[in-house]
Amino acid sequence: MRENKFSLIDEIISRIKTEHLDRKKLTKSNKNKLFYVAKQADGKLKVTLPFVFKREDFLDLNKYGIEGATGHIIERIKDCIRRGDFSILSGNLAKRYEALYEPVTVVNCDLNIGSDLWRADRYNYIKNENLHLLLRMIFDDENAKTIATEIDELVGKLNEFIQKIPYKDLKKETLNIVNQKDLRNRLDKLGLVCFIGDGSKPAREYTRIRRHYRIAGPKKGVNVEFKTPIELNPIEIELFDGNVITGLGIKKREIFIITGRNAQGKSTLLEAIESGQDDHLIGDGREYIITTNKVSKATTGTMQMNGQDISLFFQKLPKGIKGNPKKVYGTASGSMTMAYQIQRALNTKMDLILIDEDNSAVNLLVSGLLSKWFEGVKSLAEIIMNEREKLTSAFIIVTSSLDLLTACGDRAIYLEDHEAKYLDLKKFRRELGKYYLNLGTELYNKKEN
Repeated sequence: MRENKFSLIDEIISRIKTEHLDRKKLTKSNKNKLFYVAKQADGKLKVTLPFVFKREDFLDLNKYGIEGATGHIIERIKDCIRRGDFSILSGNLAKRYEALYEPVTVVNCDLNIGSDLWRADRYNYIKNENLHLLLRMIFDDENAKTIATEIDELVGKLNEFIQKIPYKDLKKETLNIVNQKDLRNRLDKLGLVCFIGDGSKPAREYTRIRRHYRIAGPKKGVNVEFKTPIELNPIEIELFDGNVITGLGIKKREIFIITGRNAQGKSTLLEAIESGQDDHLIGDGREYIITTNKVSKATTGTMQMNGQDISLFFQKLPKGIKGNPKKVYGTASGSMTMAYQIQRALNTKMDLILIDEDNSAVNLLVSGLLSKWFEGVKSLAEIIMNEREKLTSAFIIVTSSLDLLTACGDRAIYLEDHEAKYLDLKKFRRELGKYYLNLGTELYNKKEN
């Protein structure tokens, strides 16, 4: 069966006449990777082949952001596909082939997600004056001559379309990517670990294909823009292209709190901040949410420990766990796992640590009398208050109910109707102190029934 497939792809290639077929890549080592035929579950045939399209003005684009131009061209082609053109590239818009024409507004994402989507990557790129595209085409017919003829017609039309894309659009998208890369590289000199540009749109639209927030597209309909509260002193940033934008800068070693009621977009904003490691095409909404690449996320969970150090948080270990806080052996609890993640991030000199209360071990974040009695756990809130020098990373923490942790922050915002509002932490600490005193008095004076 495999031999027949290989014979069919060879016959198709032998009958293709277009000069755009990238025959240099049709090597033995690339067979079944860059060029192959695969029978699909619906009985159709998927033919994958590499092509190359030439435009001399590609040479004038800034190479530092060239993947922006590649992504722009691919998305323009997909726009046509979704209108019914170039139907071979979509299997006539069949749902099972959605990955071939699903929009993608993310480039340079280091996560292995969306690998089946058509986007700028190591197979689809611009080098010098050449645009290299790996086309996945769907055919009803298994006749090599018919397939080759249809490929020649398709590629001819694609070339005409690619040549007509205005250079100014390619340049604009290229500079968009350069702006993001350049600002990310300058964060350290600016004393920042993250920048959230005013006008950013963090909310995402999830589809059957794009289920992860890092690769999901902008939310349709109402998508509230981020605007820095004036009390937090929005900063001005000059971009590579000379334009100036404003936004919120998260400083090195800062403890920044994002709080508010449920379903106000707190976790969404944190996910957008994490996504700031990636570069985004114009229209994604996160183009100017720029985050250091030295970022770590701490969450609860379980793991097998083999000598890990959690001594920053734990003074003693629970029964059943071997070793000592500096060298732990056994199945770790959620708080132990999270403690290790934070301590590892600090030890490896991460610039930024992200924490979301919804995915956290609460007893590790805030002090508790019982946890101190029984577990010997020193909370993150205690460390912030008493051993701040040990926290060499910045923290962005999302919380809705951990008032003590909020009070430990350096600066804070709360989200209301999905808009960022300033939280006066000095006032909050005073009010929280009064609340605790009153609550303590009530508890102390409470009579047993």
